[in-house]
Amino acid sequence: MQVSVEFLGRARVYSRGREVALSRQSISFLAYLALNRELDNPREVMIEHFWSSHEPLRARSCLGTALSRLRKKIQSEVGTSDWLEFSARGDPRISQTAPIWFDIVAFESGISSVLNAPEGELSPQLRDNLVAALNHYRGDLLLGWYDNWVLTERERLRLLCLRGYRRLLEHFAAAGDIENALAAGHTALRIEPLQELVHQRVIELYRASGQRAAAIQQYERLARLLTSELSIAPSKNTRVLIDSIRAEQPD
Repeated sequence: MQVSVEFLGRARVYSRGREVALSRQSISFLAYLALNRELDNPREVMIEHFWSSHEPLRARSCLGTALSRLRKKIQSEVGTSDWLEFSARGDPRISQTAPIWFDIVAFESGISSVLNAPEGELSPQLRDNLVAALNHYRGDLLLGWYDNWVLTERERLRLLCLRGYRRLLEHFAAAGDIENALAAGHTALRIEPLQELVHQRVIELYRASGQRAAAIQQYERLARLLTSELSIAPSKNTRVLIDSIRAEQPD
């Protein structure tokens, strides 16, 4: 693949081992098209996302100029203008055969192939697919961008990442690999600390591995977090779980 594009975390574009400089606007356009790669993207919708404050004629001119610049810039790296297609009414879409690798495509496809699998332990192939997909998540989508469409997509991909780590946790737990199950759980909690169900699973895993003190510490961490961030206490199920652990005799 001639061009590699990373949108998860800091946006970066590479071609033949070197980083390619793109304007902020070009990166935004490329990200939008990549995230909507299965669709013809109506120009009216793109104008609403990028130039809603402009007069209609001015906005259409800005869109045409931006698309032309982006098309030429990527063309200079991949050697063809066909990487970007246009419908009969002029709506743009990235070609399915474009020689461009996107981290968001690899991330989404890798996780989606696993989430429909039966619960419990995954096959080695599905496990490896999931791990590889999660490794692409270097950070939230387009860090430093705050456009409304970016915030919406950022949250969607973040939730998909969290689902992936929870699925990985359950895989390792079913396989009896407590160490890696805990690692998956703690990674999910670093991304989003307010996942009480993940805290519950981590507490249960500590208990199952005989780490009673660690289970109690995990509960106390959750309780402090919920109090400080949401002014609520852990749920009844979590309190019942920790009470049963506290009632056990230490090893």
